[in-house]
Amino acid sequence: MQERTYGELAVSIADTHTELGEAAAAQFAAAVRAELAEKDEIGVILALGAAQDAFFGALKRRTDIEWGRITVLHVDTYMGIGWDSPASGAQRMRKHLLDEVGPKEFLPMDGAAEPVEDELARYTEIYNRFQPEVCIVGIGESGHLAFNDPPADFDTRDITRVVLLDQTTRGQISKNGIFPSIDEVPTYGISLTMHALLKPKTVIALVHEVDKAPVVKKILEGPVTFMVPASILQQHPNAHLYLSQETASLLD
Repeated sequence: MQERTYGELAVSIADTHTELGEAAAAQFAAAVRAELAEKDEIGVILALGAAQDAFFGALKRRTDIEWGRITVLHVDTYMGIGWDSPASGAQRMRKHLLDEVGPKEFLPMDGAAEPVEDELARYTEIYNRFQPEVCIVGIGESGHLAFNDPPADFDTRDITRVVLLDQTTRGQISKNGIFPSIDEVPTYGISLTMHALLKPKTVIALVHEVDKAPVVKKILEGPVTFMVPASILQQHPNAHLYLSQETASLLD
């Protein structure tokens, strides 16, 4: 495992996807244990696409995470897609992780709720009630965190918002096979804001796909800019980025 630092951001480059997942899961477990030593229960934010197979697999193998004291919040959802739809991130999160580890509760967003303003208010109340201390995120090909595509709003103190999904993000979603074609991919999403994602004490980001190597180079070697949203991770006091060899291949 290679270790580097960019700004305040710690970066680990794993030799294998398994090593990436296990290292990130170990940090997640340590952060959770530290919080549960002081509180009866906590909230955490989990993203579905955060090196899903390697990271989720490592989480499921661990025996030192007290899931029964953890409430899970989600990062984003597609507008028009309810949380009970097979295409929703909520259903896939349950299938790939939560049904096996059994958290105290999972509180997803409902993309089909109307009016959407009520859903934004509902989820903002949930976030503020749990005040999550740990956040797990993936990074998109646009450099987004959750659905905060460029130009991302670094200044808002809102917790949730409706966002327009740019063509890069919709293309990435289409490649993942969740929808039959890019034309079927929703145009809008509901997302935690950059502020909400970076407010937790510990932020862990994971990237393993080779297609993201160009944007990883921009995130780490370019300036901090809302045109590359994840570049702001360089300014978080306790953020850690885990990369595969493929995603780190273009770094100097």
